[in-house]
Amino acid sequence: MRSYVINLLETYQERTRKIALLHYELEHPARTSEAEIISAMALGHGAGGSSHTEGHISDKTLYIALNYQSKVDKLNADTKEEIVAHLVELEQKQKRLDYYISLLESSQAEVIHLSYFERLSQEKVAESLDLSIRTVQTLKAKALKTLTGMYQYVAKLN
Repeated sequence: MRSYVINLLETYQERTRKIALLHYELEHPARTSEAEIISAMALGHGAGGSSHTEGHISDKTLYIALNYQSKVDKLNADTKEEIVAHLVELEQKQKRLDYYISLLESSQAEVIHLSYFERLSQEKVAESLDLSIRTVQTLKAKALKTLTGMYQYVAKLN
């Protein structure tokens, strides 16, 4: 569980970027166009021509023409559902981690924030907080132990 917590902390910024990207995609969806669907459906025809005479519309072509809009709508809805599902998962991880960090002692939370979110070295964290490197190491170790305990406790409930 400790390695899971460390991984959550180390990937915090990456998750934040992904959350922002997914929010953007929901607000400005890249929709599959009708032309793209028709083009994809036309791939069944040979590159050099067709076995039909000009002006002839097959039953298959008529079916495609009547149903392409519903295909476009379904593809776009499926894409939106995938984005929402992934976004919810990422936001839950992020909010849980933020909340658990807020439950730490303030000095521990500061060390975690500077170490993982600001990506400062132990020396820079110590300098920033006017602490010794050994104190920073101790605070970080205690914070990781506490966070791991929180995640273990909740995991036992599930």
